[in-house]
Amino acid sequence: MEKGVWLEFERIDDTFAKYGLWQAPLKFKTQKVPFKAILKEIRGKPKVISIVGRGYRLLPNSLVHEAIVQLSEMFGLRMMKQSRYQLIYGGRTVYHTDEKSYRAYWTMVFPKRYKIGREKIQLGVQVRNSEDASMGFGVDLFTYRLVCKNGAVVRTGDLEIKAYWRHTKGLKLDLNALKNTIAQIVDRGKTILDNYRALTALKLNQEIAERLAEKLPKKYLPEYIQAKEEKVELLKPVDLWTCYNDLTRADGGELHINITPCNFYL
Repeated sequence: MEKGVWLEFERIDDTFAKYGLWQAPLKFKTQKVPFKAILKEIRGKPKVISIVGRGYRLLPNSLVHEAIVQLSEMFGLRMMKQSRYQLIYGGRTVYHTDEKSYRAYWTMVFPKRYKIGREKIQLGVQVRNSEDASMGFGVDLFTYRLVCKNGAVVRTGDLEIKAYWRHTKGLKLDLNALKNTIAQIVDRGKTILDNYRALTALKLNQEIAERLAEKLPKKYLPEYIQAKEEKVELLKPVDLWTCYNDLTRADGGELHINITPCNFYL
């Protein structure tokens, strides 16, 4: 085997050193290669957490957190502390990470409460980011049902109410741009509230019950929809808002299924 140094760092970029992160372009046998290493200080020592392309744009979680604190003040956002399976409503400015702390999530709700039927709903946003290229920087909308003691969250992926940026050239943390993005997402999110209100005026009928029984595993069906072999029996009439909530109910804090009001009965 040929002796000598095969892989080495070029000059280390310490732009984000105060966040415990460094970037180091790589050389292979003294020749430049189109890759660089991302290093993170872990237990007082730098560790390579990812090898990425030279065009990768690092965005430290701590830097995102600084922006989130400012956005929280602008919008009156309240942070939600997340345990393994459920969101627990709380007032502290916190964010949670994955096991290795390379990914981070900020889950927040707006103060305004909307009345849907007999329940109250809040809109919320989740900002996410990673330092090891395992996830892009993004913002998602969700709705929070205050009636759920365990804080069940129903996401709105079918409406594409989200924003996402890859860690590539052009990515930068612009506070005003992020503020405008969140405002636009929330404005579009009011569509989901209109859908919720529409569900309160519609009744679950035999046809819809049969479609739900065909689409979903039996264990997720509410007790008033009985599916036995080829026969589906509707035991009591309820509005579709009630049915929707029963289908997305949480059991021990873990959502059974993830469906949305736009298409769950179509």
